[in-house]
Amino acid sequence: MSDTTTIQSESTTKVLSHPNGKELAGVIENKVSRLYSTLEHLPGSATNLSVDTTGEELGRLFTQQPDLPGVILFDESRFTGVISQAHYYKCISRAFGREIYHRRPSVIMLAEITVEPLMLFSDCTIESAVVQCLGRPADFVYEPFLVHNRKSDQYRLCAFQMLLLASSQLAALRSQQMEQILNSVTDGLLVIDKNFRIGGEYSKVVGKIFERTDLGDASLPEVLQPLLDAVTYEQLHDYLKILFDPKLIDRLIKPINPAKQISARFPSKGLQQEKRVKHFAVNFERIRIQSEISQVLVRIEDITQRMDLAQELERQEAAAEEKLHLVMQILQVEPDALNRFLARFDDALSVIAKMFEFPEFTPPPSDTIHVLFRHVHTLKGEAALLRFTSYERTLHKLEDRLEKMRSKSQLEADDLASIGFCRETLQTLVDQVREALDQLKSLGAGARLQVQTPSPSGAPQAGNIIETLSRLISDLSARLGKPTAFHTAVKSSDFPEQHTEVLHEILIHLARNSMVHGIESIQERTTRGKNPHGLIQLDLKSHPEFYEIVFQDDGRGLDYDKIRIRVAQLGWILKSEDELRSAIFEPGFSTAEKVTDLAGRGVGLDIIRHILQKAGGRIVPYSEPGVYCAFQILLPKTPHSPSA
Repeated sequence: MSDTTTIQSESTTKVLSHPNGKELAGVIENKVSRLYSTLEHLPGSATNLSVDTTGEELGRLFTQQPDLPGVILFDESRFTGVISQAHYYKCISRAFGREIYHRRPSVIMLAEITVEPLMLFSDCTIESAVVQCLGRPADFVYEPFLVHNRKSDQYRLCAFQMLLLASSQLAALRSQQMEQILNSVTDGLLVIDKNFRIGGEYSKVVGKIFERTDLGDASLPEVLQPLLDAVTYEQLHDYLKILFDPKLIDRLIKPINPAKQISARFPSKGLQQEKRVKHFAVNFERIRIQSEISQVLVRIEDITQRMDLAQELERQEAAAEEKLHLVMQILQVEPDALNRFLARFDDALSVIAKMFEFPEFTPPPSDTIHVLFRHVHTLKGEAALLRFTSYERTLHKLEDRLEKMRSKSQLEADDLASIGFCRETLQTLVDQVREALDQLKSLGAGARLQVQTPSPSGAPQAGNIIETLSRLISDLSARLGKPTAFHTAVKSSDFPEQHTEVLHEILIHLARNSMVHGIESIQERTTRGKNPHGLIQLDLKSHPEFYEIVFQDDGRGLDYDKIRIRVAQLGWILKSEDELRSAIFEPGFSTAEKVTDLAGRGVGLDIIRHILQKAGGRIVPYSEPGVYCAFQILLPKTPHSPSA
C-alpha cells in the first residue's frame, strides 16, 4: 500500500434528519471524489440529550440506532460530557445494571468515566486526529471523540473507525500506529481484498471472536460459512461481491447489509450438547484507490452480551406487565372466586407434599399423578375463567409434563424431578397472587376482596354460579368463534347449599366441554340447517330424595362411532350401550384429534365423575347425534359420607 492511498466518499454535503429531532451531519459526494484533510466534514452524530435522561431512554435510542457512536449530554445549554454506546452497555452489564437501565439518569454513568472525552477542533487535520486518538489510554482508543466547530459553536461525536477511513496515510497504519490500534481496539478490525482474503494485520479481538489463530490470508466467507445458517451465508457472500462494485454508491449499499446483526453457532465445549451461540454486528467501509474499490475495512462487534441484556430486559418488562395485568384482574374478581382459586393451589400442593412423604428415591403410586393432574386441569380452567391468561398458559405446560407421567403404568424415581418442578411452579404462581393482594391491601385497594387463607376443613363458597357460567360461555364464544346463547330460569340461590361447590365445578367443566366439543362452527351448523347461533340450557328440579340438574346443548351430540373406534384402539371390551356412554368418563379418554389448551386431555369428564362420586351423586349422558347432548346430574338431599 503506497503513501498516495486515499479514502474517498461518494456524495454532496447535506444534513440528514435524526429520529430524535437532532441532526446527523454527513459528507456525501455525488459522483465527485473528495479527500478528507480536516475533521470539518467528517461524518458524525450531533445527537444531544439532557444529563437527566434515564438509562431506559438511552437504551431505547441505542437499540433503534445501532450505528450511533454515542450521545452528547448537556445540562440545559452547558456541555457536560459524552456517553458512548460501548460505555452504556458496559455499565448495564455490571451488577445492578438493570436498575441503572430503568431508573438512573445519565449523569450517574458520567461519574463512572475516569477519562475526559477527547475534544478536537473541526480544523484539526486527519493525521493529527489519528495521533491524538492513539494517545488516549488503551481502553479508550476506540471510543468516539468530539469535534467542536468554533464558528458555529456546535459539537459532533465521531466514531474512531471513520477517522481511520478518512486518513490519507493508510500506509502509516502498517507501522507502529497500526500495531497500537490493533492491540488496543475492543472490536474485530480487519481488511479484505477483492478475493475476500483477510490481510496480514487484524486486531487481536478478531481471533477471539472467531476462536481461531490462522486467519492471515484466510477467506472471510470460508471462515464464516461453518458458523452461519445457509441463508445468511449466501446473503453475506452476495453482499461482499456488491461491495467491490465501484458503480454502486455507499448510501445504496449500506442499508442492505445482511450482517448488521447475525447469529453464529460455535462447537460446544466440554459435555455441552448444544452449540454455543454468539451474536455479531458487522459493518463494512469501502476503500477506494482512484476509481476502484481496492479493499474493504470490516468491523466485527461481539454483541452477545448486549443481546442477552436486551432479552433479559424484555423478559423483565414482560413480567412487570404480567404482574400489572394480574393486579388489574384481581380487582375485577369476586372474593369467593379468588378464594376458591387459592384453595385449588393449596389442594394441589398438598397432593404433591404427600408424594414426597415416600422413602427417598421411591416413586409415588401412579394414581397420585391422576389426582394431581385433575387439580392442575381444574386450576387451568379457573385461571381461564378469571382471565389470568399467563397462568392458563403456564398450567397448560404443566399438564404437558404430567401427561407424560400419567401414561406410565409405573412411575420412576426420576419422575420426582418433574413433580418437584411442578411444585415450584405452582408455589410461584400462588405466591404471585398473594403478593399482588398484599400490595393492593397496602394501597387500600384490596379491602373489598377480603381474601382468606383457606383451611383444610372448609372450602370457600362458590358464589354466583349462573353469572360465572354466563361469563364463561360468553368468553369461549368469542375465543372459539362460536356464538352461543345461555338460557336458564334457575337462579344461583336455587342451588342446594350443600352442593354449591360441587355444582360450580362440574357445571364449569360441562360448559367448557359443550363449547369445545358440542357446539359446532357457524359453517357446520348452517350446513346442517341449524340456527347459526348455538344454545346451552340449564334446568334444576327438586325431588323427594334427590336434586336433578340437566345441562344440555344443541350441538353435534356424542359421536358413538368415534367412541367405538377409540375404545377399540385402547383395547377395552364393552358389553352394552350404557358402558359405551360411560366410556367418555374414563381417565384419559378423548376422541379429540389433537391436544389444545382447551381440550384433548381426556380429563374434564373424568373430573366430573370423580367429584360426583365423592358427593354421592351420579351423571348420565343422553344424546342424539347432530341434534343435542344432555347430561342428567343427580345429587342426594341427605349428607353423603365419602367412605360410605
